[in-house]
Amino acid sequence: MSDLPTAPPAFDSSAPSVKPPVGRGADVGASCGLVFLELIAVAVIVVLWPFFDHFDLDPATDSQSPSLWRYLPALGAVGVLAFAAAVIASRARATVTAVSQGAMALLVVLGFFAGAALQSHEDEKNRPVPAPTGPVGCRSGGDSSECARYGG
Repeated sequence: MSDLPTAPPAFDSSAPSVKPPVGRGADVGASCGLVFLELIAVAVIVVLWPFFDHFDLDPATDSQSPSLWRYLPALGAVGVLAFAAAVIASRARATVTAVSQGAMALLVVLGFFAGAALQSHEDEKNRPVPAPTGPVGCRSGGDSSECARYGG
């Protein structure tokens, strides 16, 4: 008989299927690139977009403070994308990218909730005081004997 080479099995279920980690240089490079792009996106959303949205050279126009509700969805989208990048990087075993993207996602989400709380506070502060609805002189809104107008 002749010694013919044999092919390895097509699938060996006994072999572990652990991926090797990503090279450290590629991991750090991807991490730095993604953080740089996210910082640019956050700067555009938080600084440039409101500036150009409310840029007006006419001093006679009524200037009001910009509402953050317009910009918060875009900031939230950056946070979601950073979280997705962290999940993808952790599955690829790129630890530096996964940690940096997780930190960026956390910072962006904290900024999102801080902006929402700030805008909610501003909206509450600028809400007009409700006008009285009952007869003038009533103290608690109970029966008409408490009202000065009815001889109480």
